[in-house]
Amino acid sequence: MSGLKSAWELSMEKSDKMIPGLKNKKKLTTAQKKEIDAIRKEYKARIADKDVMLQHALSNLAERTRPENLHGAAEELKREFAEDKERLEQEMESKIAAIHTSRKP
Repeated sequence: MSGLKSAWELSMEKSDKMIPGLKNKKKLTTAQKKEIDAIRKEYKARIADKDVMLQHALSNLAERTRPENLHGAAEELKREFAEDKERLEQEMESKIAAIHTSRKP
């Protein structure tokens, strides 16, 4: 009977074939989880700050822009915000990935 494998063992073998590094993947320490959480909070706050600045700029846009240029100026501000947000999200993911790859046992 030693040749027979349980469903669990078969499942583990199948998962190793599908995702080779899964077996060797180590869990994050509590300190690493806290560091990742702090990074996410920091970047969420930075993005929220940029959003508030965008809303303020949009609300004051009519005072500084000619009516015929209003739509274009608003779109430009929104495009800049989207670029900043994407850049910040990429920075955040990069920092989090660095923590994942520098795991300590």
